[in-house]
Amino acid sequence: MARTPRTPRSRKSPAPAVTPAKAVRTIRASAQKALEAGVQAATGVRESAAGAFDALVKQGAALEARSRRAALARAEKAREAACARAEEARTRTVEAVSHLEKVFESRVSKAISKLGVPTARDVRALSRQVAQLQASVEKLHRARARAAR
Repeated sequence: MARTPRTPRSRKSPAPAVTPAKAVRTIRASAQKALEAGVQAATGVRESAAGAFDALVKQGAALEARSRRAALARAEKAREAACARAEEARTRTVEAVSHLEKVFESRVSKAISKLGVPTARDVRALSRQVAQLQASVEKLHRARARAAR
């Protein structure tokens, strides 16, 4: 096997000499570019953050409105149910009080009749009789007064 001949290494030309002033300029330019890129990135982030914040605010407002409507609807249904239950309870209470009044009146009238106390009807009848008797007495007095003259 034959070897391929080696080519002589090419010699590079010596690197140009870098002066400190040139290095400072290069660093400043790089730093300036990095700063500008950072400012642009920060501006983009700020703008996208502001847009995202505005979008979140809109979503929050819409969610709040939906929640408020749903809560009001639920509150209205609860109020209607409570009113219906209250009306039902009021009706039952009125019926119970009426029943108790009837039972009380019945028992009181039985107790009064057992004691011999006259009822309102009896008192009215007696009042009529007294009025009739008083009219008869007055009639008799007038007749006697005429006869005595």
